Order: sequence, then structure tokens, then C-alpha cells
Amino acid sequence: MLAFKISGYLFLICLLFLFRFSSSVNYLYRICPNTTTYSPNSTYRSNLNQLFLALSSNATRDNGFYSYTVGRGPPDRIEGLFLCRGDVTPDVCEECVRNATTDILQRCPKEKEAVIWYDECMLRYSNISIFSRSEQNIRLIMRNTQNITGQPDRFRTVLAATLNELATEAANNLPGKKFATRQANFTAFQTLYTLAQCTPDLSSGQCNTCLQDCISNFP
Repeated sequence: MLAFKISGYLFLICLLFLFRFSSSVNYLYRICPNTTTYSPNSTYRSNLNQLFLALSSNATRDNGFYSYTVGRGPPDRIEGLFLCRGDVTPDVCEECVRNATTDILQRCPKEKEAVIWYDECMLRYSNISIFSRSEQNIRLIMRNTQNITGQPDRFRTVLAATLNELATEAANNLPGKKFATRQANFTAFQTLYTLAQCTPDLSSGQCNTCLQDCISNFP
């Protein structure tokens, strides 16, 4: 299960999902509102190409996060960033980011702001400020259609306790990566795996608020 929330005119993302490893890039979803668009031969598109080059060139950073700005001012200034899942290798992160810079142009060919998600990474750009600010209005929730069979009350209790501990750990992680994983025994034979992550440009308070908001959506 994944819960995403884009924050502010900054970008705030939090991820809460069942923890699993993957060696390939798996597309999940994209959002690209068409309220503001650009033409193919515009300065904005040229700046976008520069942004993607900068993001791709920094996709092997240890913390799996990078932000960059192109252009001096409106209407052609662009802010962009990527965030790779905290457990993926630099090679997987690089593959995901490079794929995203191509894929997002196909899925959002003319919009001045867009965000695209994969299992392994997220990439976003916008013509408005998106760094270190919060937005409450855009969220994406994806979930498995299977239900817990047996002991649903115990599952909710274990899940709530685990996620609350997880959010605290992720929000207060060392600078550079706001990421944490936790597991708990649901039964003697079933283990609950969880993961939480915020973009590192957020404060601990912003990260914790976002994750707690995501947790409240699980029921």
C-alpha cells in the first residue's frame, strides 16, 4: 500500500507502503494539471531539458535526493527535484530518474508542472516554488484489494503502533535522508513490513505532520 501527499507550493511527499525490493522500474501514476502549458519550441521546454540533465547527472547521490532550478524568473523559471526510495541502490535510483525524465514528457507533454511516481522514485517539476513548503490539496492513495482475514482488530492495533513509531523515526532521521523501515509480528507466521519517507528538504516537524496525515488515511 502506498500513500502519497504533495505538499505546498513546495513539494512535500510522504511514502508509506509495504516494504519490498525491486530490481526494475515500475510506473505507478502521474499528475500533470493542464492549467498552464508551454509550446514545444519555447524557452520553458529548453529549460526543462536542462533541468532533466541536471537531475539525471545527480541521480547517484547517497541520499537519493536532488533539487535544481533553471531560469532567472517567470514565466520560464523551473524548479525540479527527484526522490528515490530509501532502500534502492544508486544504480536503481539512476535508472529510475533517467526513465522518469523521458517518461514524464510522454505522459505530460505540455504542462508546466508535473509529478510522476514509480515504485523506486518520484520526480517533480513546476513553474512555481516547490522547495521546502507544504501543500494539502493533492494526494494519491493506492491499495491492495485483498483484505486481512482473521484478527482485524489486532491488525489495526499492530499497524497503528508500528506506523506511529515509523513516522517518528523517519522524521527525526539523520540529515540527508528522512527514511525509516519497521517490521512487526502480526501473527506467529505473518510479519508486517512498513516504510516511510519524506523529502530531505523538509523539517522534522513538516515530515512528521505529513506522515501522520498519511497514517490517518489508512482506515
